Amino acid sequence: MPNLFQPENARVPRFFSPPSEGLGEAILIANRGEIAVRIIRAAQKNGVRTVAVYAADDAESLHVSLADEAVLLSGKTLNDTYLNQQKIIQIAKKSGVEAIHPGYGFLSENAGFAQKVADAGLIFIGPSPENIRLMGEKNQAFKYVESLGIPVLPSFRGTVAELAQHTHEMEFPVMVKGSAGGGGKGMVICESPEELLPALEKAERQAISYFGNGELFVEKYLPRARHLEVQLLADHHGKVLHFFERECSVQRNFQKIIEEAPSPSISENLRIELTSAAVKIARSMNYRNAGTIEFLLDETGHFYFLEMNTRIQVEHPVTEMITNSDLVSLQLLVAAGNPLPINQEDIQISGHAIEVRLCAEDATRDFLPSSGKINVWDFPAEQNIRLETFVSEGINVSPNYDSLLAKIIVRGENREKAIGKMKQVLSETCISGIHTNLSFLSGLIESTEFQENKISTRYIDTNLKLINLQIQDKKENQNNHKLVIAYLIFHFQQTNYTKDSVWNQIGFWRIMQEFEVSIEGEKYKCGIENGKIFRINHQEYLVNNWKLTGKKLEIQIDRQAEKFYIFEEIGRTLIGTNGFTYELQSNSLLQQAKVDRKNLETINIFQNLICADLFGRVLKINVCEGDAVCSGQKLLTLESMKTEIHVLCAVDAMVKKIHIKEGNTVIEKQLLLELEAPSNSPAGGD
Repeated sequence: MPNLFQPENARVPRFFSPPSEGLGEAILIANRGEIAVRIIRAAQKNGVRTVAVYAADDAESLHVSLADEAVLLSGKTLNDTYLNQQKIIQIAKKSGVEAIHPGYGFLSENAGFAQKVADAGLIFIGPSPENIRLMGEKNQAFKYVESLGIPVLPSFRGTVAELAQHTHEMEFPVMVKGSAGGGGKGMVICESPEELLPALEKAERQAISYFGNGELFVEKYLPRARHLEVQLLADHHGKVLHFFERECSVQRNFQKIIEEAPSPSISENLRIELTSAAVKIARSMNYRNAGTIEFLLDETGHFYFLEMNTRIQVEHPVTEMITNSDLVSLQLLVAAGNPLPINQEDIQISGHAIEVRLCAEDATRDFLPSSGKINVWDFPAEQNIRLETFVSEGINVSPNYDSLLAKIIVRGENREKAIGKMKQVLSETCISGIHTNLSFLSGLIESTEFQENKISTRYIDTNLKLINLQIQDKKENQNNHKLVIAYLIFHFQQTNYTKDSVWNQIGFWRIMQEFEVSIEGEKYKCGIENGKIFRINHQEYLVNNWKLTGKKLEIQIDRQAEKFYIFEEIGRTLIGTNGFTYELQSNSLLQQAKVDRKNLETINIFQNLICADLFGRVLKINVCEGDAVCSGQKLLTLESMKTEIHVLCAVDAMVKKIHIKEGNTVIEKQLLLELEAPSNSPAGGD
């Protein structure tokens, strides 16, 4: 497994020196997840003590164990924990830190919090409250940027009621999002005026939930835009530097999935225009610390200011990889009051970097969030591969936060080599216990559209069905015979018996010469001769040199090296290879033997019970007991990992009983609703 980005082992900026004054000896990280780990490692590299805060369901996170000190945030909601400004500042003062790093998300772009930190006599590792406020108020930011001669899109800002009054002034399609938002949260496209009110209400709910501010922003939407952004750093001495641009056009529902640097979509002249515009904005507003100016690029090559993120961003590693820089360490340096020790000409592009966001979600089920215990967490360890995560094998992933588990970043001499490296990394990665988008990421990286750079921000949303079909085809084209061989070796050759066991003396293949193994329902007849010749459905393979290390099984099949990850669950064996996981069983094993039984009465009952597919919170119940409902009707809405999941009715029915209330927390398989046959229909079950 690769190091969790340790700057001293990575592409460290030769020009960096630790903060010499002002920052002190300790900082508190007011965040969680992979960004908290990233900040801790940068601080500790530079001799700065770290204090982490954590909610109870985050106790297993790496940021808790890696920090020099960790303090529990009591409470069950985000407002009680990571959004509790007063509590975080009190912990900072009690712990004796001099500064607070907000990371991204949560309180990172909250001007009020930045001011409270300063009022408490602490340093906010980020821009000034005035900087945050100017760029956080979208209409004000647009007017300000437009006054500098930089193009912007037409927009509106206000409450749901206020925005509804401006419907006739809007040029559809439009984008609705939270004014205080970022990171793609709560964004909704409206194609027509009729769609506006429901979109405003949905965006308001999500904005309040994630940012604590329900004010909304509506702007003109470009359907085939590319998303470009320029990384900036500015010190307290008037120096503003750019670290070139990133492209983040591979998105789903406005959530970035793949980022790369530099952008493969622009000319050198356009690069100069973009970076110059970004520096102009930052310099004119007397900006401090790290920030990113985001732009949309239309099909004609014109760019428009989108927003400024007044914080470090999720995708900052791709910039670090191509510019030989450590942006988080430089954040600490600037916050300490030190001048940036480099000039613009010192920052050069070297190679190409790609980042993918590994998330806890099932792409085959409309990206349903997933939570639970991680049984296998294995990544290849090679040069120019960087993994940033808060996860380790065996921990439980909470459903109460964003679904991001890790960022995988690779660097190559050029884009083609970087793509090849990422394909290799994803194919050799294995995760089990929860659903992830690993195979979906592989499919995107391997797609012709991505490799030929024919992607826009709406590519995934408009081609999702085709992408999933291509991924499923890839899974089905796996040589299942090799999976069966791995299964046989794991269960019958790699035994737990002693060397004196009769099984080891005579060999299992002498006792049982023929097996039947099923892979997700498809059956394979197999046999073994002399322990090396494996016959699967009458096809023979020479198998030798197998080695089982933990859950990793390495084999030579017909003199070709193969690697599998094998782990057992109740009644089945899961085998991972090439980014996919397969379920195998055999009636030759008592614990996996299955007897098919059919009970029509039981089947009918379960058709009438609506149960939760995942851990989450009941956001809204759309029906009442006694209501007649039809197939496809929305029964209720759950929220998990900041995602709204609509529970739909599968059949025409009556609502017999509702077992939950709005605001309730539900667990996977918990009964939500009971249905019964419509009053004008005969009872089911025959």
